[in-house]
Amino acid sequence: MGVTVRTWVWAGLLLRLGWASGACIPMGEGEVFLVGGDVVLTELLPLHTGRDCSKLGLTEMQIMEATRLAVQKVNELELIPGVTLGLRVVDTCGKSERSVKMALASLADDTRDCINPAVSLGFLGPGDAASASAVGRATRSLHVPLLAYGPRPASVPHTVDLVAPAPQRSAKAVTNVLAGAGIRSMSVVHTADVEGEVLMQHFITAAEDGYRCLEKVLKAEDPADLVKPLRKGPGTVVLLGTRHKVQKLARFLGAEGGPAEILVLQDTGGPVPVAELEGVTTPTILLQRIAEVLPDFSEHLQRDLSSEDGPRRQYVAALSECSSCDALDFAYDAAAPAAAVAVLTFAQALREAQAAHCGPGEGLCEGVRLLEYQEWKDLLSQASPSDLASEAFPGLDTEGLSPGAEDIPRYAVKLLSPGNATNLTQVGHADEISAVLGQLELKAPRCGKTCPCIRPKSTPRPRPPPGNLEIKPTPPRDGGGLDILGGAGWWSHVSWWPGDMPDPAHLSQSEVTAYVTAFFLLVVLFMSSTLACIYNLQKSPSRS
Repeated sequence: MGVTVRTWVWAGLLLRLGWASGACIPMGEGEVFLVGGDVVLTELLPLHTGRDCSKLGLTEMQIMEATRLAVQKVNELELIPGVTLGLRVVDTCGKSERSVKMALASLADDTRDCINPAVSLGFLGPGDAASASAVGRATRSLHVPLLAYGPRPASVPHTVDLVAPAPQRSAKAVTNVLAGAGIRSMSVVHTADVEGEVLMQHFITAAEDGYRCLEKVLKAEDPADLVKPLRKGPGTVVLLGTRHKVQKLARFLGAEGGPAEILVLQDTGGPVPVAELEGVTTPTILLQRIAEVLPDFSEHLQRDLSSEDGPRRQYVAALSECSSCDALDFAYDAAAPAAAVAVLTFAQALREAQAAHCGPGEGLCEGVRLLEYQEWKDLLSQASPSDLASEAFPGLDTEGLSPGAEDIPRYAVKLLSPGNATNLTQVGHADEISAVLGQLELKAPRCGKTCPCIRPKSTPRPRPPPGNLEIKPTPPRDGGGLDILGGAGWWSHVSWWPGDMPDPAHLSQSEVTAYVTAFFLLVVLFMSSTLACIYNLQKSPSRS
């Protein structure tokens, strides 16, 4: 950690950035918040998105505010003895190139005090895989760790994921909601990035296991190219991928006259979907991740505005301009407590480094400044923030957000109904095991050409798979588990005709395994019975 500050690496960085050796670096561009400290944490955040970087992300604003609150708590409670924690938040606009530029500039900015430069603890974010990977490649030789500020859909090279990704759990939750809503056929649109690809693959697997029928799987490169194929497919469209891209797709596909009749969004609606999805006229089912309660966060968000609260001022303005929103509705996003726990993880790792290398009351001693990168990274990967959380945020459950934990998402299921007086209604809960839904009133969506909306009386005839899918769709069934020999309906016939036999092309892997096992057992039983009969026939009769 300290090597990054004291050695030749800094000289090489300054030369690559085009600054004279030994010159103090001015504050970098793109910074939206900065508070100094003995050690500095830099948050790379796509606070604004869009072509001109002007659309505020409500989720990202909450991530920034939660991070600020956590840093404030660490310093007020003196959780790192003798050390003040600084924070820099830079706006990456969701672009990989800008993320790399801002990361390198922030490292150089920490040396502007040429006499006593601050120590760079590491980076939080960026959230998307492409930017995180680019920053990780650019900064790995500088020995500054890059941590995710919340669960990602997929692991990213050269970064540290405190919570192990588990996208299969999210995919199962979505299919459980579709089953609970009685939706059997659908199309899937995924963003053209790592997140979209990973979520799409897991959703295909979950849909097959849950007997949902996927008619079309489309990559959203140009939204205009999606309209024609979606109009020919089922009316239900599931959108998967990165938050801002999915929201943009929803506003396009769900607009009046659009090709979708029902939209389904997982973990991408934002804290205030009514505002972020304004303009969507299509009924939209939202799976919003249930957040851990972060004490004092609501009061922190609603504090009086000051001169340094530009993004929060935009947040209030965005809600005020939304005709269906309450201007004081500071809805809660699950990414906020995750970001706060990430800050506490840094603080706990630094405390452990102090205990190992510094004497009592030394603060930021030379042993910590010169800490080897691998040791610092190991401390981060193993630090438990629970003790600090009990002081900074009493009642905050950090078990699912601590290093080494696996992501286990739980969702509140909400229905966004444009034109409805309530607009956004919670209709149930879902996780990877099941979905519990209340009264979810939806107009029956149109059926696809190859995916029936209701189960036929007999097993469907073989049909070719959609041209854009590499796997064959599974016809819908009434329930989960194994559909042995085509289900109960197959046995209800008086006579078994070839047309009623189950089609092997439409069986899942578990069903094929069950068939093969049953056939093998029948063969073994038949052979055993035959051999027993032969033996009894050839055996000499008893003389008694």
